[in-house]
Amino acid sequence: MRHCRTDAAYRQSEVMSTRRLNRTLGSRRPGADIKEAVQPKAVRTRELLKQATRDALNAKGFRSLRVQDVTEQAGVANGLFYRYFQDLGAAVAEVCSAVFDELLADTGALKDFSDPYRWIFDNHRAVVAHFAKNPGVLACFFGLAGDYREFDAIWKRNAHSWNLQVANFLREAAKFAPGPAERMGFVLGAMTEGVIYQELIRHTEDLVKLGRKPEDIAEVIAVMWYRAIFLSNPPVSRLHSPGRKLAGLKAPT
Repeated sequence: MRHCRTDAAYRQSEVMSTRRLNRTLGSRRPGADIKEAVQPKAVRTRELLKQATRDALNAKGFRSLRVQDVTEQAGVANGLFYRYFQDLGAAVAEVCSAVFDELLADTGALKDFSDPYRWIFDNHRAVVAHFAKNPGVLACFFGLAGDYREFDAIWKRNAHSWNLQVANFLREAAKFAPGPAERMGFVLGAMTEGVIYQELIRHTEDLVKLGRKPEDIAEVIAVMWYRAIFLSNPPVSRLHSPGRKLAGLKAPT
């Protein structure tokens, strides 16, 4: 009987302790509210630093970039940077991933395959526009991937996702079987990668002559893709000067 009374007393003590703990937590609630109120500010500060990293990266390039460039762009002290990022490479890697996230969201929203040329052109206009606006990010992928494995991994992972979007288009619009669609998607993706590199990084004169604007570059790639997929030129009425030059077509009269 003594042992049972001891267990009962213990359970009662446990209940009372729980009540005291709940009262203690209740008395600390205002502090928790303050913490929750501060948290959005921390998120905003982190996003501010990410945007400043993107801006400074695109202006200076990765090899010339310093933490001070980022904090000056953001208007904060240098020490604040290290509260949110381990180092400059970590911040730049997040920026590179974010640019690809935005790109894939835009291209992934293109789900109408009824007009194949329009889909190819719109897809590449989105791709080229994103990279043209972020030259520092693009340079990380093309110029630094061999030295920084993180950049290489980000490019390969996201390029693979984009290639799978292309494969889906090939299955739906061109009736490719799944296996050939994926393989063709990877090859077409490599073609796009090469043109973007030559146009936006190397500024190869022979390609630049076809056009410099993102829509010019997109049209050049779209004509190449359309010819490779459908073994014919796109309708000449859909083309502007860059596409007509590439295909050797005259403007419609």
